[in-house]
Amino acid sequence: LFGITVEVFSVGFGPRLGGFKRGGTDYRLSAIPLGGYVKLKGETPEETTATDPGDLLSRPRWQRFLVFVMGAVFNLVTAFVLTAATYMIGISEPAYLDRPPVVAEVDQESPAGKAGLQAGDLITRFGDDAVATWKDLQTAVLMSPRQTKEIVYVRGGTSATTRLTVEAARGEVGWVGIVPETGVVVRELQPGRPAEGAGLRRGDRIVSIDGAPMTTLSRVFQAIGAAEGRPLRFAIERRGATLEKSITPVKDGERWVIGFVPSPTTVVRSYPFLTAMRQSLRSNLENATMVFTIFRKLARRELSLRTFSGPVDLFKLSGQTAREGLPDFLQFIAFVSLQLGIINLFPIPPLDGGHVFTILVEGAIRRDLSARLKERVMQVGLVLLLLFMGTVIYFDISKNFFP
Repeated sequence: LFGITVEVFSVGFGPRLGGFKRGGTDYRLSAIPLGGYVKLKGETPEETTATDPGDLLSRPRWQRFLVFVMGAVFNLVTAFVLTAATYMIGISEPAYLDRPPVVAEVDQESPAGKAGLQAGDLITRFGDDAVATWKDLQTAVLMSPRQTKEIVYVRGGTSATTRLTVEAARGEVGWVGIVPETGVVVRELQPGRPAEGAGLRRGDRIVSIDGAPMTTLSRVFQAIGAAEGRPLRFAIERRGATLEKSITPVKDGERWVIGFVPSPTTVVRSYPFLTAMRQSLRSNLENATMVFTIFRKLARRELSLRTFSGPVDLFKLSGQTAREGLPDFLQFIAFVSLQLGIINLFPIPPLDGGHVFTILVEGAIRRDLSARLKERVMQVGLVLLLLFMGTVIYFDISKNFFP
């Protein structure tokens, strides 16, 4: 819109693999598929001329400000639009997430078990955070590895307090050893296994095994393992009807299995246009707050860089969400886009936020900073950014290939 010349529009970084030129712009596919970039004419004092209106640095500060800020703005807009679209299509979520955090099971060897928590306890506060739903509690726990927290809970109508130290699970996220009442649904069936042979179908809800209610995933695995090859009587709910199936577990290595993958019961949430917009705004604000919370905890050394996801994690998650269906995949892209938009506005050279910060400083002092100073700041920022990215990628590879 401002007439600034775009020299390169690249998907990926590094050597050019191919592409085409149109209107003075080289649209290219590059070798390293980790994002992309836009190269504007006259981005540095060495490149710019005072006479070419297509040079970036020849434009007024307010135009340069808008050029640099718009990349991040459109990341945020993309996140908002895609999230709204998923809410209109209908997004499947575990049903327990919006329920009060009532404990269904406690691992007695876990921090929660050692702190005295029991099944049936309603947790109302985790450290400084009031928790009204399982989603609130899970988020607070995941972001508190190796921290000692005071837990407020209600048992038999009486409020009580205990303390526990959150353990660091794989990926350096918090774990305390409590389980919600999830319900159990058949997610996948393994061909040729007893579950398929007995007529189980995807979407069946397992109500009970030998009369014992199955309210959590672990209870199902415990019942199957304890049978040791004895036939089990499964009560199944399918489309409102209750069925009974006899299934005999088989030995697979050291485990007894029936050949299925369970998942929590889910609900599909879909909304009309305006409600979807409001839900999208609320969801993105929550996720944006979480991004800042993560960086705050990182600065306080309450979280490790191991919790960050690099290209390996993103590749795995994108494939996983794509298999789950279009709404899950769009939600994943929206979440990544939101984080990119926020991080790109951080006042760190050579991110767009670094350029925006420089322009604001120049506007405040009413003169341009020297080219030498800006070059040095850019070099330092680039080194720090590369160190950060390199560390994240190192941990990403190590936790996925060398756990």
